[in-house]
Amino acid sequence: MLDGRDRHIWGVTSALMALIANCHRDAKKRLLGPDDFNPTLTRKERRRNAILITDDNVEIMRDEFKKCFSQLTAVDRQQNF
Repeated sequence: MLDGRDRHIWGVTSALMALIANCHRDAKKRLLGPDDFNPTLTRKERRRNAILITDDNVEIMRDEFKKCFSQLTAVDRQQNF
């Protein structure tokens, strides 16, 4: 659990560091990402590939979002009554 907490804190911190570094970088240099500043990631994790978004993926994500949103609103309704 401590490892997960550390990874989360470093994820947030590294995102802020990347934002600040990109605000002050030379326009001709490459953009820096949070993974460039996160010491908790291994080399393999830093080089992971992003998921290609296709029409099929969008449908799956939309269905999952609707399902989670409906569960959240149902819980919210129960707490208000």
